[in-house]
Amino acid sequence: MSHEIPHRVLLAVDGSVHANRAAQYLADYCATFGVWTIMVLYVQPAESTSTHFADRKELSADTTDLGNEATTEARRILDAANLPFACDTEPGDPADVIVRSADAEQVDEIVMGSRGMARWTGLALGSVAYKVIHRARMPVTIVSPSPQEANPPTTTPSNSHRILLAVDGSKHASHATHYVCRLRGARDLLYVELLNVQLTIPPGRIQGSVNPEMIASTRREEGESALRAASEALHAAHIKFNPHIVSGHPAEKIVELAAKHDCTRVVMGTRGLGPISGVVLGSVAYKVLHLSPVPVTLVK
Repeated sequence: MSHEIPHRVLLAVDGSVHANRAAQYLADYCATFGVWTIMVLYVQPAESTSTHFADRKELSADTTDLGNEATTEARRILDAANLPFACDTEPGDPADVIVRSADAEQVDEIVMGSRGMARWTGLALGSVAYKVIHRARMPVTIVSPSPQEANPPTTTPSNSHRILLAVDGSKHASHATHYVCRLRGARDLLYVELLNVQLTIPPGRIQGSVNPEMIASTRREEGESALRAASEALHAAHIKFNPHIVSGHPAEKIVELAAKHDCTRVVMGTRGLGPISGVVLGSVAYKVLHLSPVPVTLVK
């Protein structure tokens, strides 16, 4: 497979443990996808740049100093991994600047921590991350630190990347599958656990004439139908995968199976799965973001 077009990533950082873990994630797994071009972006929130400065030069110098400080650890992590990157510091609303910069640089993906930037850390998930997910047209990968982490991890890079790809037959799932198929690394280092979750039917909803065997058969048929397009696409891309059809709550099963198979991240559509797809962002996607200890890539 041709590698002539590098995978371009915008890494949004603010010096926090969340941002530094996102940088470490790239350092650990970039090699799986071939050569990446990384833009390291620090955004100085607009309210902190509105203080009284003598002139614009002083304002610019202060913003640059803050940017250098905020990106120090991320730059060290990427340097240690010999990854190509460039740094930029911009003032403004963090979510707006991240999305605008991603569009201007024509990146393939945005990677960022689950919380931040800086003063924006108060909300669950993180208001900046949430806004970027909604506004960005390209896939967004959210990296969450595990609860026990107080410092950036120093893990040994893996020689393979195992993805949990959750699909339901929708267009969002199709776009997520296309994203996985476009990853430009060595295909023998990329593995996919392909999952469809069938919702459990509450006992009170089951009519007396419907027996467990019929329910199991229907779930299997619906699951196979939901997996079919993704299976064909992965076959065509020469990506190894294992199909799974399970029953239960989608978010919980996605996180459970990702842990069971030691997946390094979850990839899914921003909406879904199934009849839960009408909620803003998608209740399943939102719950996976909160439950998953591994990075989650959301694709529109």
